[in-house]
Amino acid sequence: ETAEQAASTCRNALFLTDPHVDRESLISAKGTRVAGTCEWITHNESYRAWLNADGHGGGSNKDGTRLLWISGGPGKGKTMLSVFLTEELERHTASIESAELVFFFCSAQDEKRNTAVAVLRGLVHQIVVKRPQLVKHALLFFKTPERTQQTLSSLETLWIIFSKLVADNELGTMFCVLDGLDECEESTLRMLLLRLVSLLAGKAPSSSHGMFQLAIISRDLSTLQGCKRIRLDPDNNEKVVSDIERFVSARVEELSRIEGFTNDFRASVQTALLERAKGTFLWVGFVMHELSQKQTCSEIWEALEDLPSGLPAIYGRMLLRIPAKQREMSRAILRWVTLAVRPLQLQELAAATGVRPSSPMTREQASRDAVALCGPLLKIQEQEVSLVHQSAREYLLRKERDSDAVLEELRLRAELSHLELAQKCLNCIAQSGLQYHTIYIDAQLAGESPLLRYATLHWPEHVRSCS
Repeated sequence: ETAEQAASTCRNALFLTDPHVDRESLISAKGTRVAGTCEWITHNESYRAWLNADGHGGGSNKDGTRLLWISGGPGKGKTMLSVFLTEELERHTASIESAELVFFFCSAQDEKRNTAVAVLRGLVHQIVVKRPQLVKHALLFFKTPERTQQTLSSLETLWIIFSKLVADNELGTMFCVLDGLDECEESTLRMLLLRLVSLLAGKAPSSSHGMFQLAIISRDLSTLQGCKRIRLDPDNNEKVVSDIERFVSARVEELSRIEGFTNDFRASVQTALLERAKGTFLWVGFVMHELSQKQTCSEIWEALEDLPSGLPAIYGRMLLRIPAKQREMSRAILRWVTLAVRPLQLQELAAATGVRPSSPMTREQASRDAVALCGPLLKIQEQEVSLVHQSAREYLLRKERDSDAVLEELRLRAELSHLELAQKCLNCIAQSGLQYHTIYIDAQLAGESPLLRYATLHWPEHVRSCS
């Protein structure tokens, strides 16, 4: 094959997920950024030093910071800040000839975005697309189908390619934003972080090297202690709180259609929300979802007085609203959505949990209704069902027993739940009539058994996780 064909084959093999599509789906799930929020970061000294490490910012960067870590607890607005940074850096790099941006949004619920291998693949793919001449560093590892397969699953091999790419002076300046690395599988993540730190912790390289500028946005990660760091909490609490004030103000404005919603009442609602929010955007989002369904000011105030502080209490409240006779189905849905290897489609979830439509309804509508019973804990995007946030997953899988009998019934024990999922997958395969060493699932078979493809590919992972 020609050199161009080899390069194209290599790029195509590396592709796993489109970060721009991932970013768009985050924006559509979380809503667009409220004007004025996140902008404080552009004035932060540590951020400016990192941004101008290559000297493009009209000033030399004395400490040559190439790795910047922005950390914060659950629901502090890290992902929206990452979205803002990627958009900001797209504008910044557009005005600099030799500068580019690559980025990656991790997600614990998606196998294409929750391992160190996936992150490296994503970065290598984007770099060789943005800098086509650098694909030469990767070609050797994609010579044969066997070699390609080994490369795509090997952290070691991908790291060799990545380190060659970032050391090449033809890289120019490459900014990189990695969001939510704490959502990646732990053992390989630690290896990746240690390598990134040792690669980038030194002073800025000589001009014969590329400039790779990395920003990591995540929860606390012990491996990154000692790196240049911006803490959202507690160091920048006032910035986060001022963003939350803007967010609350914009969301409360949506309630002003209600009769009697005076300026005084608005101010009282805002104050009550800010006092309870404890600096957490996510909490405000959930509460506003509830308040938006109220018809009168009295109902809004009653709901506000009744609301618990903190995310765990809000999650518990959502679960307690599930009607008793739907609890078993809801538990099955939560189990699958929380522990599935990748987000399930509605029809797969229906097959997995045994959702049965009543006569005039389609199975899809029955599935949507069953998912809706779990309240804002779950979201449906383009037929895919997932948890609203990583903190919801942690709440459902919490280790400590719950004093409330209903919440204890809905708490998921990881190993037991994986066992139930593994059994369901194996039953699905056994009933399907598959009997060959090589599995080919045609459209008819997939239509008769929507879970079959998932079951055949992923039953081993559930078996491993239940032992």
